[in-house]
Amino acid sequence: MISIFSYFNILNKVDPAIKKYISIKKVKSIPVIITFKRPLDPKTESALKHKGLRIKYHLPFICAVTGKIKTGNFDSVCSFVEISKIYFDGTAKLMGDIDKGDRTYDNPGTSPVHLSGKGITAAFIDSGVYPHPDLTRPRNRILSFKDYINEINEPYDDNGHGTACIGAAFGASIDGKFRSSAYNCNIVCAKAFNNLGYGYFSDILAAMQWIYSIKEKYNIRVLVLPFGGCTSKHFDILSLASETLWNNGLFVCTCTGNLGPNEASIVSPGVCGSTFTTGACTGSGPSSKVAAYSGRGPVEGKYDKPDAVMPGYKVTTLNADTDYMPGVRLSSQSKLSGQQYTQISGTSAAASLTASAAVLLCQKKPELSPANIKSLLNRFCTSLNELKTAQGAGIIDIKKIEEFN
Repeated sequence: MISIFSYFNILNKVDPAIKKYISIKKVKSIPVIITFKRPLDPKTESALKHKGLRIKYHLPFICAVTGKIKTGNFDSVCSFVEISKIYFDGTAKLMGDIDKGDRTYDNPGTSPVHLSGKGITAAFIDSGVYPHPDLTRPRNRILSFKDYINEINEPYDDNGHGTACIGAAFGASIDGKFRSSAYNCNIVCAKAFNNLGYGYFSDILAAMQWIYSIKEKYNIRVLVLPFGGCTSKHFDILSLASETLWNNGLFVCTCTGNLGPNEASIVSPGVCGSTFTTGACTGSGPSSKVAAYSGRGPVEGKYDKPDAVMPGYKVTTLNADTDYMPGVRLSSQSKLSGQQYTQISGTSAAASLTASAAVLLCQKKPELSPANIKSLLNRFCTSLNELKTAQGAGIIDIKKIEEFN
């Protein structure tokens, strides 16, 4: 086994995490993500299944499948020349903490006069979304929901993180007292994280595949990935998938993660060169500071990460009834009465607020590519006078989007 692993590691084919996984635990099967040199054909798929591969998801957008391989059959699967790389199916963590105490109305920021995000859809891969009145009235802006954890068809959020991130960027009360900058934006949400805030790479990638398949149907222009995981340099499947979506027209918002203030502490997929990676600052103005927990660059010796910062400390947002389950008797939305709002801290909130800025740009200039949006958002930043590896270009000024012609 060791010689086989050494051979394939030399060829950069097998994720080192797989070898570590086998050496630490006596396991019967290995959770993997397999990428191929070209689209998987039925003959190769059949042969892999015959060798003991149990497929969980097909991911044509990155020419990959996810599943499990019996430990005893691993060498046989590795021998397939059609395989590009075999990744370990690890876990990622949501990058926000929710204050469970109740909060009154607090406008999350100054909204542009003429822009609201109307006609644009933002997608989230998170813990779900609670059907909060500020997302469903006067019209239901949650256009589609898919659950990769419990396979429930209707929106819910048993953790609260997804609702908090979506609410910070796109929430709006009927009375107008609570209103985000892109308060009219539509929402698509994939639940790939459990009630504890953890999600497998395979579920995240399946959610990406789903969003990729419906992006034209719902006019999805922006994707928010408010989570992070640790991967090795040459086996970063989250960054590979994020870059693929970026190259296919989605503006992908990632976060630095909450492992700062150490250098080179940005997590995947925030390390991806293509995505827009946002760190957290303590306030909404140029006098704020980069939060101590916000991940820092550089990334692989480059000084272009993070791209910017946005508020990520005690951001007022929507609360979720985490006990609510669609279609379950005695589960009622009325449990939120008097506790409609809460606060979230973390770089996930900052990434979500970046998404609201990107949505406004998409509304104003529909022809913009992800690269164009990235360039403009960097131009609209105001420096916090901190190191570039902490603040990027600075904090994004939403007002400049309104003024842009």
